Amino acid sequence: MEIVKKDRPSTTEYAEIAEVKKLLQKKKILIYHGNKNEAMILTYGVGGIDNDYGRGFYTTPNKELAKEWAWGTYTQGKKAYIHTFELNTTELEILDLTELDSVHWIAELLYHRKLNLNEKEVVRDNVNIFLENYKLDTGKYDIIVGYRADDSYFAYAEAFVSGTIYKDTLEKALRTGELGIQVFIKSEKAFGRLKKVEVDEVPDKYRGYFVRRDQYARQQYSALRANQGGRAGKQTIYDFV
Repeated sequence: MEIVKKDRPSTTEYAEIAEVKKLLQKKKILIYHGNKNEAMILTYGVGGIDNDYGRGFYTTPNKELAKEWAWGTYTQGKKAYIHTFELNTTELEILDLTELDSVHWIAELLYHRKLNLNEKEVVRDNVNIFLENYKLDTGKYDIIVGYRADDSYFAYAEAFVSGTIYKDTLEKALRTGELGIQVFIKSEKAFGRLKKVEVDEVPDKYRGYFVRRDQYARQQYSALRANQGGRAGKQTIYDFV
């Protein structure tokens, strides 16, 4: 399978690519994970498989975003915490999805996350062909750096494979909440390079930030979908299958 690079990155995409390159130039990077478990102990090989990039440990280089994620609904508890880690990336194999066409990122999401396709055979066929064409073999990588798409945002990918929104609408929609870049710790080797630095409680105000970001993203998506414009020059799922 041919890997598709970004042909003409937008201004936003250029900024994302530059951000990741700057991050990965360092041999030791600081990454953050937010949840409601102050005493979290990392264990390789546990956790859900139906996340963006499969089973592993999800972090971000953005400390403020991690504080918001700590108040997310995917963990339970009355207090939220941000866990800071140092990661030594020396001799680790890293897949940077930000410099590739978004078809590869979309394929990762479709492969790992659960789709609500309502038994639509045509849509299932679309997904299978799309994966065959664009799903990368990530088995050799220790770390994947790419975009983040939480549960509510993944509905946009379902709309794309159903043929109801264009590819560029999907790309814009998945950025509406400015979820930023995530660093996915995939291999046992990479797990072994993590060093816990500190754990801090996250103020309650970040719960409000999390809710407002999600609400804003949903409003923006509705506007994007309603104002997609004509088909000319735009790609749907049927241009890729």
